[in-house]
Amino acid sequence: FTLILKSNKKFNFKPGQFCFLRLNKNKLHARHPFTISSSPTDEDLHFTIKLKGIFTKSASELKQGEEIVVEGPFGIFIPEEKNIVLIAGGIGITPFISMIRNNLKSENKKNILLFYCSKTKEDLIFKKELDSINEKWLEKIYVLSREESECCEKGHINKEIIRKYIKSEDYTFYICGPEEMKKCMTKELREIGIKKEGIKNESFFW
Repeated sequence: FTLILKSNKKFNFKPGQFCFLRLNKNKLHARHPFTISSSPTDEDLHFTIKLKGIFTKSASELKQGEEIVVEGPFGIFIPEEKNIVLIAGGIGITPFISMIRNNLKSENKKNILLFYCSKTKEDLIFKKELDSINEKWLEKIYVLSREESECCEKGHINKEIIRKYIKSEDYTFYICGPEEMKKCMTKELREIGIKKEGIKNESFFW
């Protein structure tokens, strides 16, 4: 689900950053980190969240007019390069959709190659929106692990699939998804010769 918030003051952030959210209800005083999925140019603040656990359930049940405390923005998962490869696993698409939405309205376009991995086509959040973007600067490759589709790669993201679509070495790689996927993908990229400084992993702690 996507939690849409109206801020009581101007909220500035860069695509790829995250915030800590805190609910002042149901004794849920602990803060939880979530990446912003909206663009800095959007009027409202969006957080696209996987429904898992007590906190996210309570967040999904918030009613219009209720308040939530937002701390941030935080994080250095911010692409400055001209050519970037985005590798997303599941809900890890959230910082990348923010980057892509921002790129749509930016005068200084980045060249983006997106690898989006999930179990099934139905699990591809934002697929409809991504498919509606027909721009030369954005190339999309979907990778499904549990079903086959003509428009998708089958299996898990690996160096063979990466090699198939990379047209030059002039890219910086950004990875966001489950911890195991990030570790495996970093290892695979290093094995095909990508330098350590050319690989960025999303982390809520830095």
